[in-house]
Amino acid sequence: MKKILLGLAVAALVLSGCAGSQSKDPEKVNDALVAFTSCVQGSRWQEALNYVTEDEANEISEDGYEFKEEYQQAARRLPLSTLKQADLAVDGDGRLVGIKDVMDEANKRYVVSEEQSKIGTKEHMQQMEEDHIRRRLEEGQKVMQEEEEAKNKEQEVEVFSNKLTDEEKRKYGSTRDLQAPEQFQDENTQAAEEEIHEDYGD
Repeated sequence: MKKILLGLAVAALVLSGCAGSQSKDPEKVNDALVAFTSCVQGSRWQEALNYVTEDEANEISEDGYEFKEEYQQAARRLPLSTLKQADLAVDGDGRLVGIKDVMDEANKRYVVSEEQSKIGTKEHMQQMEEDHIRRRLEEGQKVMQEEEEAKNKEQEVEVFSNKLTDEEKRKYGSTRDLQAPEQFQDENTQAAEEEIHEDYGD
């Protein structure tokens, strides 16, 4: 009886060790990849998860049955030839180890490629022009605001009146408020001034 129990314990340890071990055997990895890509091409997502380790399957799927959208796209973008060049392994059950990292990298490369592909296109040039116009408008508004602020700070220009002061009125005559009396000389005024000068001998 003890021998039987001991044998079962050893067998269980061997099986658990096999299940937890990883192998990079090219043939085993290739078999898993062929089965995985075949399911992906047929959109059999739940079946494809059977060829991925449980931990990774939980990360790339919504509920253990369906791939998340970004991983569906990544899996479709990756041809079998590319997957074969990846550093993948299989566990004791023949499930792929590291496939999630490969799909994450594929998604990153795709995003970068998409951004680069926009450079030089009509949409890219239009976006650059719109950004340039927006910056010019912001600069113009800033200049106008600075000019308005400077204008408000300027001292008020002194406005001079054309009316005479009281002293100027006494000097030039109160009836000549706007201009000095010499501006209004006529023949009679000039004759009277000459007569006055003659009387005083000037």
